[in-house]
Amino acid sequence: MKKLRELGKVKHISKSGMLVIALNPAYIPKIGDKVVTRKMEYVGVVNDIIGPVSSPYALVRPKNSEKIIFEDLFVVKEYGGSRKGSGKGSRKGGRKKGNRKGGGHRGMS
Repeated sequence: MKKLRELGKVKHISKSGMLVIALNPAYIPKIGDKVVTRKMEYVGVVNDIIGPVSSPYALVRPKNSEKIIFEDLFVVKEYGGSRKGSGKGSRKGGRKKGNRKGGGHRGMS
């Protein structure tokens, strides 16, 4: 299942060809997230997050540097099937090995 989260509009293009996007501090994308348009056209990948915490910017490496899009961009969030309880067990390390009866130092005088 895919969900779109709004990233923002392209402010300008850096000298290295990266798209600079002003972010909403409430939602910061992860590095490596896919960036698409509203029509689900692939634009590129989030390469870095820069700037102060109060007004961060995302640097997006575009797939095609010739066609630059100055419209709203979105991040694709894919939800997998991670289920609670899957794995090796929740009581890992619950009992010490060796002395099974517990107690420790009994009857030492």
